[in-house]
Amino acid sequence: MEDKEKLLMERMNQIRHLFGREFTILEGLPISIILEQKEPGVVLDWEEKILALLDISSKLGVERTGVTLHKGNPAVEMLGNLLLEKGFEHFSSKVDVYKDLKNYKEPDEKVMWRSLECPKLNEEEFKHYWEQAMLYSANQASTLTMDQQLASVRAELGSEWRGACRVFYIDGKAAGVGIPHIEPGMPGEGRLFYFGILPEARGRGLGSFLHKQALSMLKDIGADYYVGSTHMANVAMQKVFERNGCSVRSYTESYYYYF
Repeated sequence: MEDKEKLLMERMNQIRHLFGREFTILEGLPISIILEQKEPGVVLDWEEKILALLDISSKLGVERTGVTLHKGNPAVEMLGNLLLEKGFEHFSSKVDVYKDLKNYKEPDEKVMWRSLECPKLNEEEFKHYWEQAMLYSANQASTLTMDQQLASVRAELGSEWRGACRVFYIDGKAAGVGIPHIEPGMPGEGRLFYFGILPEARGRGLGSFLHKQALSMLKDIGADYYVGSTHMANVAMQKVFERNGCSVRSYTESYYYYF
């Protein structure tokens, strides 16, 4: 077991050495590895690095490897085209947002919620609510099963994952799902691994209200700022960001390689 863990660490260190300066590395082993470009710009030795990434990812046994590039980058077309040439598929175009939470005012009204740490919410129920929240969404449909989605949460968030998986309730009925957490390796950076409203709760203006509750949760667990994103087609979520004071940080293109 120790040899296996040592080998895994060595391979992840290889990826950090190749991409750590220019990309944030989201480790979702054994499901995925996702690279997010930090700033627009040319990436030197791009082809060599991508071939090495695919080789290391294959040895790690992940199911997919993702790369997110800044759309405002003059070199994005070249970088993206090489990913396509190497077998990646374009997944989505997204808008990324930012909000400072240090002086964030807590909402006057608090919503009832339960996490997987609560005995009244089990994993099967949570997966059901999460799946419902993704139904008919304007976001590109996920390529992962619900078991894989939950495994990704467990892998990326570590020991805190159960407390992060939360269901919001309005008048005693499940209305939305949120997964607030501090990004591993990024102290103070709050993210929502997922946020969505169940179909039966839509059209009632709950998106902004529940998103505001999720921002409050992020502040409560130590976030100084919030980084969020949604697909360009999801105009409703972009309006939620705007209503809750989030500013656009960048536009991005995401690519996935499936093993």
